[in-house]
Amino acid sequence: MELVKPDIGLLFWMTTCFIILLFLMKKYAWGPILAALHERERGIQEALDGAEGAKKEIAEAASKVEQMLSEGKAEKEALMKLAKEELMEYKNGEQQKINTQIALQMQTVKEEIEQQKRAAVSELKNKVAELSIEIAEKIIKKELRDQSAHNELIKNNVEDLELN
Repeated sequence: MELVKPDIGLLFWMTTCFIILLFLMKKYAWGPILAALHERERGIQEALDGAEGAKKEIAEAASKVEQMLSEGKAEKEALMKLAKEELMEYKNGEQQKINTQIALQMQTVKEEIEQQKRAAVSELKNKVAELSIEIAEKIIKKELRDQSAHNELIKNNVEDLELN
């Protein structure tokens, strides 16, 4: 039981050793330990600050990417609209050219048809005149079989010519 009841000398030396130990620890160990802890705390704070800065940079980069994507979409839409407008203009121009060519061809065809119609009418008139003359010749030959009727017809026609 003596260990449970320390005596005054033991208490004195334990207290003295404890104070010396505290003094040595403060002088040689706590300073470096606290310095190391402060250095670690500062490193962690710098890492947190760096992470925060990186987070901001990533947010800015994401914002820039989003902006670039939206600008790209707008530019694409503008180009598509311009291409559609140019295509419509080209189609309209080509349609007008085709309509003009069709109108010219129709005019040419109408003129050709008219010319062929005039030629056919002229040929028909000539044929009708030839047939009329042939029919008239046959009728006159048939009616003028005798010489006296023939002479009388000539006389009448000559008299008609002299009167005119």
